[in-house]
Amino acid sequence: MIFNKKAIDIFWISNDGISLREYGDIDIGDTFFSALTFTDTEIEPSDSATKSFKRVDLNIYEGVGRIFAIDTYEDYPTLVFDCGIYAFSIYSKLPQGIESGSYVKMRFYLVFDEGRHSQLSMNGESLNKVIPGMVYDWRVKDVLILIEEENGKKNFAHLPVAYTSSTGKIYRRISGTNYEEDCDGYDAEYILICEML
Repeated sequence: MIFNKKAIDIFWISNDGISLREYGDIDIGDTFFSALTFTDTEIEPSDSATKSFKRVDLNIYEGVGRIFAIDTYEDYPTLVFDCGIYAFSIYSKLPQGIESGSYVKMRFYLVFDEGRHSQLSMNGESLNKVIPGMVYDWRVKDVLILIEEENGKKNFAHLPVAYTSSTGKIYRRISGTNYEEDCDGYDAEYILICEML
C-alpha cells in the first residue's frame, strides 16, 4: 500500500463544530498532522483494480481501491480504504456481498481523524506499524463555512458566496473557525481546504 502523495496534494476536508470543540479552532495557515477518516455515501463492487481518487463535488470524493475490514473500535467495525491515499472509518461496515480485500468504488466525505487511528490494530499489530504512512502533514489553505437558511446568516450574510455545491449548499470563505460563535457552535459545518505537505 504505497502511493505517490504528489499526485493529489489539495484536499477538501469536512469538519464540524463538535470536533472543533474538543480540538480547537483552525485558521488559514495552520499546520498539523492527522490521518483521514471517511464517511461513505455509496459503496459498490468495482470491476476495476486500478486505484483512483477524484473530487466530484465540493467535499465529495469518488475513489476506486481496496477496502479492508481490520478490527472493531468500541463495538464498531473498522474499515481501511486504499485508493491512492489511506483513510479509515469506524462507523462503516462492508455491505453484503463485498469481502475484505475487495476492490470497491466508493463516494465519500473526508474528515480529519481525532486521534483514533493510534488505537486501531490490524491482525493484532498497531495500525501505525502496519500502515506507517497513514498520518499526513497538512497546511490549511482556506476555510469555508456552510450557510443555511436559519443557520449562520446573521454572522456571515455580508460575505460573498465562495462556492455553491451541486445540491445548492452555499459556502462562504472565512479566515478561521470560531465554533462557539459560528452558527451556534454545534451546528457549524466547515470545509477545510488543505495542502498535503
